[in-house]
Amino acid sequence: MDTQAERRSGINRRTYTFSTLKNCAIAPRRMHGRRTQDRRYPVLDHFDSGVVTLAVALMILSVLDCIFTLAIISRGGSEANPFMDMLLQQSIWLFAGFKMLLTGLPAIALVATGNILLFGRYRARSILAALVGVYIALMFYHFYLLWLSSL
Repeated sequence: MDTQAERRSGINRRTYTFSTLKNCAIAPRRMHGRRTQDRRYPVLDHFDSGVVTLAVALMILSVLDCIFTLAIISRGGSEANPFMDMLLQQSIWLFAGFKMLLTGLPAIALVATGNILLFGRYRARSILAALVGVYIALMFYHFYLLWLSSL
């Protein structure tokens, strides 16, 4: 191949637009990066079913956390987080919506970056699994508090 005909410059010429996002949603193609820099910081548009399952489980557990928190408060308990307590004083819907936002945005980010190493050694998918584990432990704590309030 003639060196004059070589078009690669080593500079990434790809651009990302809303049509890129639309195409990723309609016909996902990327489960792994092709290029070296893509393998280092891959943002995926076709996701491993295990990672998606973890994200859905995290959101379901977050909804249950919200429901159990409200049940405990209705039985005389209180919200331990002062900021969330302030939101709860404003509106139950504001409290629930902000709680879902605080869980949903990181879940989406962790799914999209499932193969990236975070904190130097943990894959984003591992952090997502750890968060699901934390929420499961939180469910047991809620069950304990509900049991105490029924005595």
